[in-house]
Amino acid sequence: MPSPSSTMNQSMLLVSLVGEQPIPNLLPLWQFADYAEVQFVASARTLSVAKQLKAAIEKDAALSHLRVLKTLKVRPYDIGDARKQIAAALVKYQEQGKTPHLNLSGGTKLMSLAALQAAYGSGVNLMYVCTEENQIIWLASDGSEQKRQEIRVKIQVEQYLNAHGLEIERQPVSPYAAPAPKEGDELEEQVYLRLMESCRFDDVRRNVKICKRNGSKQVRNEVDVVVTYNGRLAVISCKSGNVESESGRESYRRAIYELSAISRREAAGIYCGKVLVSSQAQLPQAVRERAVESGVKLVYGSELDNVVEHVWHAVN
Repeated sequence: MPSPSSTMNQSMLLVSLVGEQPIPNLLPLWQFADYAEVQFVASARTLSVAKQLKAAIEKDAALSHLRVLKTLKVRPYDIGDARKQIAAALVKYQEQGKTPHLNLSGGTKLMSLAALQAAYGSGVNLMYVCTEENQIIWLASDGSEQKRQEIRVKIQVEQYLNAHGLEIERQPVSPYAAPAPKEGDELEEQVYLRLMESCRFDDVRRNVKICKRNGSKQVRNEVDVVVTYNGRLAVISCKSGNVESESGRESYRRAIYELSAISRREAAGIYCGKVLVSSQAQLPQAVRERAVESGVKLVYGSELDNVVEHVWHAVN
């Protein structure tokens, strides 16, 4: 089977099943920049994700050339309805002289099965985005595997955040007053420079103010350091305060909570790692246990020298 990049032209489009996580829908679009159109297939539950994807594509300079077609709404557990609608769309595009590809990665299992049935014997190439193995698996229209390609995309922090309906809030810079120093500034600078100088990551940002809009309401979080690599993101908090006092321990607990809140499934998605870096030689057992429960990687003591490796593992 020829690779997409060798056959794409103005008639190429991607029909993509939408689940709760947007990244599998965007990875092939970031990787194969020659798609001209994309159509999302969503259920009532994931229509908001499809809308979010459309908004992210329009903001993304790498994807703004894409025409986002009207979302195809299907009933996620009615295999007959989903198969009928997807099949009709594929036939229509082929009759228009277009060459559709079908991304099976999102949606319910029955939606994926319906899509496979809809494409059967049509000659439409299928793909499955396997983030666990970092591969895009290509299938023929009968479901037989044809080839695998390594996922390799290079995106900025904004691109990842926009995919999840998050924004970077731009703050006006005052020429008269520097921002007030805060606990962890020196450690934050040290971590930021090490990550930058490693040249391992696609993007490294410091003091990122993240905003989530929900109608007229806005939820804001500030993250000390944020990195991306190959379509994944890691958020990093830096703490240098004394952890022996109750107020110190509370500061660590709050940092762990904030990292968890930012990186939960429904916020920054399952492809977001979280790291708490401390200048302390030791951390109390209660803090360590809370971090484990929250899926936060702790870096402290002698492991500070290996902070790049720890963050690297958080995005791999």
